[in-house]
Amino acid sequence: MHKVLLPAGIPKISYGIREIVSKGFEMENKGFPVFWENIGDPIQKGITLPEWIRDVIARKALDNSTYGYCDSKGVSRTRRYLAERTNAHGGLQIDEKDITFFNGLGDAIARVYSQLDSKSRVLLPAPTYPAHSSAERTRIKQEPLFYTLNPDKNWMPDFVELREMATNHQEIVGILVINPDNPSGTVYSRENLEEIVRIAEENGWFIICDEIYENLVYDGEMTRLSEVIGDSVPAIAMKGISKEIPWPGSRCGWLEYYNRSSNPHFDAFCERLDQCKMTEVCSTTLPQSVIPEIMSDSRYNTLLDSRSQAIGSRMDRLKSLVNKMPGVYCNGGGGAFYAIIHFDPESMRVPLPVELFSPERYELYKSWIKGNESPDMKFVLYMLAGFGICSVPLSGFNCEHAGFRITLLEETTEKFTAMLTMLNESLNYLKQSTVTVAGL
Repeated sequence: MHKVLLPAGIPKISYGIREIVSKGFEMENKGFPVFWENIGDPIQKGITLPEWIRDVIARKALDNSTYGYCDSKGVSRTRRYLAERTNAHGGLQIDEKDITFFNGLGDAIARVYSQLDSKSRVLLPAPTYPAHSSAERTRIKQEPLFYTLNPDKNWMPDFVELREMATNHQEIVGILVINPDNPSGTVYSRENLEEIVRIAEENGWFIICDEIYENLVYDGEMTRLSEVIGDSVPAIAMKGISKEIPWPGSRCGWLEYYNRSSNPHFDAFCERLDQCKMTEVCSTTLPQSVIPEIMSDSRYNTLLDSRSQAIGSRMDRLKSLVNKMPGVYCNGGGGAFYAIIHFDPESMRVPLPVELFSPERYELYKSWIKGNESPDMKFVLYMLAGFGICSVPLSGFNCEHAGFRITLLEETTEKFTAMLTMLNESLNYLKQSTVTVAGL
C-alpha cells in the first residue's frame, strides 16, 4: 500500500505497564524466575473467586437472556441497583438514566476523551494511569497538561499549583482525579476532594473521577465524589468490577453522570457518549446481570474487607523494608493494590553495578539498553535482569520523580516474601557497590 493512513504528527502510543512484559518473558525463557509486579491483575496473582460468586455467574449463564443484547446503556435492573448504591452514600442522588455501561473502563476512558473538542484540555495528575494520559495525548496530538502529585505530601496535589494552572491555561475544561490513586494507592481525604470541587466550580471545569478501586481501602476512609460534588459542578465517576470482584476478563465498567442538568454543554457531552454507545449496540450482558446479586450478598463486604486487610498488611511489610534505606522512600498507600518506591535524585546518579551479575544476566541487561532510557527505566531493567522483579518505572506514569510501581497482589506469602527479599537485595546491591560502569 502506498497511501498514508495515519495522520502526520500523531504521538507514539506507549503503555509501559505491558511493554516490559516481553523482557520478562525473555528472562523466563532462559530459566530465570520472574516476579510479575507490573500489572494489576488479581487473577494472575493467585486470587480465586469464592465458590458462591462463581455459582452466581454459572446460574446466570444458564439464563438464555444473558446471551442477547441488553439496553444500549446497560441492563436496566443493574443500573437501578448501582444508582441506589451511590445514593446510599448520602450525597448527590442519581437514577438509572445517569449510568452507562462500557466494555471495561479502558473502553470508557477512550470514549470520554475522544469526544472532547481538540482545543480543550483535561488537566491530569502526574503520576497518572497511562490509559488516561494516552487517550488525552492521542486526542490533542501533543503532551497533555499535568498537575503535580507531591510524594512528600502523600502524593497529594498542590492546590496553589492547580489555581495557577487554571489562570495560565484557559483551554482547560476538566480535571482528572484517581481515587484511590493508581499508581500511589493514596486515598483522597474529604477535604481535598472538596477543594478540587471548589476549584472546578471557580473555573467552570467538569471533573472526571476514576473510582475503580473505591471498595479496596485499607487505611483511611473512602470519600466518593458523589458525596462532595454538590448540585452544580458537572462530573463523571468511572467504576467497574474488574478489580474488586475481581473479574478483569469481564470487561465491565460504567460511567455515572453527575449534575447533567446543571450545564447544557455537559448534558450534550453525556448524550454524545450515550449515542456512541448506541452505535455499538451494548456492552456485554452477562457480567452486568450478576452485579446486583453478588454485591447485595452479605458475604461480599466480608470478602472486600478481607482482601483490603491483606493488601494493607503487605504494604506495611513493604514500607518497613524500604523506609529503612537512606534515599529510598515508599509514601502513599491506603487503597488500591499498588505501591510506589522512589529515590532521591542522587541515588539515580550512582552507577548500576550490572557487571556483578552472572554473565547471562549481564548479557540480557546489555541487550535491553539502547542508550536513551530514563534513569528509572534503567533501574527497572537492572532489577528485572539481576533480581527477576518485573515492575514499571514512574516515567511510564508521566512522572518526573525517579522510581517504580509494584503491586501488592501476591496471594502466596512465600512468594511475596521472596519478592521482598529480592527487592531488598537489589536496593542494597546498588547502595553497597562501588563498581563504576562506564556509560551508565
